[in-house]
Amino acid sequence: MKITRTPLIALSLSGALVLPTAQAANISLSNNTWTTSGAAGLIYGDNTVNNSPTGNAQFGYLSTSGGVYGVSSLVLRDEGRGTENQTNGSKIQSNAFSANANDTLTLQFNYISTDGRGYDDYAWARLVNAATHNTAAWLFTARSTNSANGNVVPGNVLNRQVDNNLPDELDAVLNDGNTIGFAAAGTSWIPLGGSSGICWDNANTCGPTGWIKSAYSFTATGSYFLEFGVINWGDEAFDTALAFDFGGLQQVNFSGVTIVPPPATVPLPGGFLLMSLGMGLVSAISRRSKFAGQS
Repeated sequence: MKITRTPLIALSLSGALVLPTAQAANISLSNNTWTTSGAAGLIYGDNTVNNSPTGNAQFGYLSTSGGVYGVSSLVLRDEGRGTENQTNGSKIQSNAFSANANDTLTLQFNYISTDGRGYDDYAWARLVNAATHNTAAWLFTARSTNSANGNVVPGNVLNRQVDNNLPDELDAVLNDGNTIGFAAAGTSWIPLGGSSGICWDNANTCGPTGWIKSAYSFTATGSYFLEFGVINWGDEAFDTALAFDFGGLQQVNFSGVTIVPPPATVPLPGGFLLMSLGMGLVSAISRRSKFAGQS
């Protein structure tokens, strides 16, 4: 982390010695190592999820497609739908880094989902105290929905925590406090695996949110690490992904991730796409039948 400081010694007009003071800095995550549980990688932008405002040629992603169990740091109520709960998903964690009070951290997130209506997948990003492993701040949350105008970000994720004593609001400011809309741009995206190109209801309740800036100011000096994750809810069908980016990402060492070449160099076989679409439609019909008559 680079910190700008005042000159070592300075004299005031009265001749008194003025001690140097540390200035707030932008946290740099370059040259940091990140470790993955589940499915994660680096990918180039395309028509569905384009490059983020950072200007990086690639950005990171996590997906429930190829995910594993037991990765979520959240315990949410099942909202009265029987035993439905978190299933498979993925997370990625950074190495510890140091920060001073009032230092700032800026991240970019883009949530893309093919799911909804009682199977509300979700994503999170949190700052963790490296000494205690307790959550120091919630930086981003999102949850799938059955409404094109629904609350995808922050998605009421923190309100659904089992422990009512935990924070129910984000600590970071999203998009400078401006309204976050839902960018319906389809779901054809490689990280979604067999769910790419489909939506559980064939309507406009799926797709990406568009890039959302998360800005956080540290409240205390300490050692921290970052954790991002995405989870399937209630089943392992209709996958969801979280794209992420930040300044210096191209200098980060990602352990256990897949680097996806530019879209033009990785055409998927037509038969694979047709098979994926067919499987998705069968599942969608089953899902619609299950919720027939429900509002």
